Amino acid sequence: MCLIVDANVAAQFLAQRNPVTDWLLGERGNPRLVAAGKLRQELAWHPEVRQLLVRLEQAGRLRSADLDRLRKETTRLDAAGHCVSNDHHIVALAIVSGARTLATLDNALARDFKNVRIISRPQGSIYRDPVAHARLLCHTPKSCGIRPHDSRGRRTHKRKR
Repeated sequence: MCLIVDANVAAQFLAQRNPVTDWLLGERGNPRLVAAGKLRQELAWHPEVRQLLVRLEQAGRLRSADLDRLRKETTRLDAAGHCVSNDHHIVALAIVSGARTLATLDNALARDFKNVRIISRPQGSIYRDPVAHARLLCHTPKSCGIRPHDSRGRRTHKRKR
C-alpha cells in the first residue's frame, strides 16, 4: 500500500512512533511512503522525518515519482482550476504515482483528493484517525499503483488484454 503524508501532519504521523510509523517499519502489508518533488522537500525540513525517510529508502519502502511527469501534472492541475487547495503538487503526486491514500488534516486538500473530477479510478481516501482509518493501512488493488506479488514474486493480478 502506498501512503502520501502531507507536510501538515508529518510531525504527527512520521516524526514519532504511532500506527503509521509502526506500519511503515513493520513486516505486514507491503508498506510504502510516497514522497517526491516539493513534498519530499517539505517533509525533509523535519529532522525526525528526514531520518525516517532515510530508513525507508534503505529498506526499499520509499517511493518517488518521475519529476518531469510530476511537474507537468502539477502545471496541468494549476491550469485546470479544479483544485480548491494550494497543494497541487500533492494531488499531482497521487495521480502520477497511483497512490490513493493521503494522511492530511487540510480540509481543502482532502476535498481535492476525494474529488472524482481530479482523482478517480480509484478515488482517493483520507487517513486522519488511527482508530477509525486503520483499515486504510493495508494493500488493496485500489490503494496504489503497485500490484501485490505472491510468495514467489509473481504478480497476482492478471493483465488485461
